[in-house]
Amino acid sequence: EVVAEGRSDAVLGNPVTAVAWLARKVDDFGVRLRAGDIVLPGSCTRAIDARPGDDFVADFLGLGSVRLSFE
Repeated sequence: EVVAEGRSDAVLGNPVTAVAWLARKVDDFGVRLRAGDIVLPGSCTRAIDARPGDDFVADFLGLGSVRLSFE
């Protein structure tokens, strides 16, 4: 069952744009993003409730897929 679908360009038009915005915003507070920092630029779908026994698969066009199971 497909629970949600989305596009990465829904995050400020492009996830890279979202990260660039973040870098400029935190610079106002004297904080710098550094090489190797992990940044989660947003979600291209709504939040999904998960319960024990749920299995999720996310397919990323051109990148592959990831599976997550809750026990």
